[in-house]
Amino acid sequence: MARDENGAVLIEAAFVLPIVIILLLGAVSYGMWFMAAHSLQQAANEGARAVLAGIDAEDRAAIVQDVVRDGVLSAGTVEAEHVSISTTQEGNSYTVAVSYDTTDTLLLSSSIIPLPPGPITRKARVHLSSM
Repeated sequence: MARDENGAVLIEAAFVLPIVIILLLGAVSYGMWFMAAHSLQQAANEGARAVLAGIDAEDRAAIVQDVVRDGVLSAGTVEAEHVSISTTQEGNSYTVAVSYDTTDTLLLSSSIIPLPPGPITRKARVHLSSM
């Protein structure tokens, strides 16, 4: 009876399989988090570049809203209704900040492995030419 090894692989798999599944889900969750962060950064960059076409502050804010919404929607990695956009101008520097609330995203809010807390926020800054 001591030399009988039938079923040993099954018992070993029962020990290892939960760990492998947790690591796999963690990798998928982090991949989604990084992909969302990258999409937000790209949208902020595009919004900041588009600001240069604006004539006044109101026109620039409208351009940023349109360009960032289009960029976020075209990426398909974040839900546009959970994205907030803010703009600030300090002197000749114009900053576009894009934030994504991850609390309603299933894989990002209920990950087995802890992800960075809070919303994902990314910024881009452009220097406006002095006229």
